[in-house]
Amino acid sequence: MKDPEKLLNENEVAFPPAPPERLEAGLDDILCRALFQDPEVAAAISMEIAAGIVL
Repeated sequence: MKDPEKLLNENEVAFPPAPPERLEAGLDDILCRALFQDPEVAAAISMEIAAGIVL
């Protein structure tokens, strides 16, 4: 089986832009007004809803 990235490159399909990699940080390094990205908020809300449904 071919690598999906190689297959896309061979067929000249453009890759969507990747988000920047997250930096590793401890709780003491995070500012009090730090922002979360929308997918992170959506994932956290989805986990809470799923946990509520399971209970």
